[in-house]
Order: sequence, then structure tokens, then C-alpha cells
Amino acid sequence: MVAMRNLLDRPFNLVVTGEAESWLPALDKIVGRRWLVTHRVSSDDELLEAVQTREVDAAVLDDAAQWSLDILKLLRMIRRLDAVLPVVVITGRCDRRWLEDALRLAAFSVISRPLEL
Repeated sequence: MVAMRNLLDRPFNLVVTGEAESWLPALDKIVGRRWLVTHRVSSDDELLEAVQTREVDAAVLDDAAQWSLDILKLLRMIRRLDAVLPVVVITGRCDRRWLEDALRLAAFSVISRPLEL
């Protein structure tokens, strides 16, 4: 019970990449920093470090981010570090096999571009 109370006392930590970063000012106003803290990462290494150190509670990954790893490879690496971290994938891809692979890797959701809040 005490552990659950501590979770409720702290804000939800969300890591955001790519185009989804444009949502951050609106999320700040709608939800507020008391309940949601967003983290920007500029590389796949920073993202993996945040996942490994358990700094974040969820992630939004945009496949348009110009990183060294493909989004599915990055999702595989995240799953090795944390099998249950909720990860939303934003993509412009629509081929069935790619989408199936993302869902097989336990993506919480796959969202098609363009994004609107």
C-alpha cells in the first residue's frame, strides 16, 4: 500500500521523440507538471539510458527522428531492458508486416502520421 501511495505522489514521466515533441507545450497546459513530466532525448543512446535507469514510465517514439537505429530495432532493445514499458510508435509506414512487427514487440499503440492533438 505504501509503494502504491508513493507512485501516486509523483508525476508520470514520459520520454518524447520526434514530431510528438510539438505536443509538449499543450500537454504542459492541459495536464500540468504536477502530473506529467516530459523528457526529451536527442539520441537512441539517451533514450536507452533513460529506460535502463527507470527514469521514465512510458515512451513515444517517432520513426522520423534521425537516429542511428531503426525504430523496430530500438523497440527490440527497449524490450530487452524493460518488457512492459508502454511505448507508443508514431510512423508514416502502413505496410502490414512492419505494423505486425511493431505490435509483436509489444508496442502499446502505433499511430499514423500526420499527428494532431
